Amino acid sequence: MEYVSKMALADAEKESFIANLTQNLTALRTHAGISQEDLANIVGISRQTYSAIERKVRKMSWSTYLCLVFFFDNNIKTHKMLRMLSLFPGALIERFNDGADSSTSSIHSILGSQAEEILECLDAKAKQKINSIIMVEYARCTQLPSEAVVMSFDGIDLLGSAPSSKDVEAARLLKTIRKKDANEE
Repeated sequence: MEYVSKMALADAEKESFIANLTQNLTALRTHAGISQEDLANIVGISRQTYSAIERKVRKMSWSTYLCLVFFFDNNIKTHKMLRMLSLFPGALIERFNDGADSSTSSIHSILGSQAEEILECLDAKAKQKINSIIMVEYARCTQLPSEAVVMSFDGIDLLGSAPSSKDVEAARLLKTIRKKDANEE
């Protein structure tokens, strides 16, 4: 039971995280160089819903918050900005990790002193495969169908450019799959 209670968040905590991100949503999205429609498709909501959230007319859900933090933290254009504005929920992640600093969980801690040399040798195909493996594990941990997550993220450069029309279509298909799964439950 200790594990469950540690993971449970009070509504006030969630609202605080959401409110802080909402205040900076337009700036983050603009800095990432992505349209409202494309970002909405990636996180699985309609453009109208995303627009209402950004205009502070509608409150975002906790799952939308988590998707947006994941996107902005893994986008090279917004990663530092998210952390400089203290919008990355580091304290929350430390709480889940029994007080351990999550920033030490990097590719460098896995690869050791040869990290830079190894990363320099990887081509685009290798990086795409690594991205796919990470997304499969993300799907496993979040209990999403792994095929849907790989289809959604495979080929999207989460560390740089905006998604292509194929990426947006894959994200739309993932949204359809999620709705179908929700209706079957």
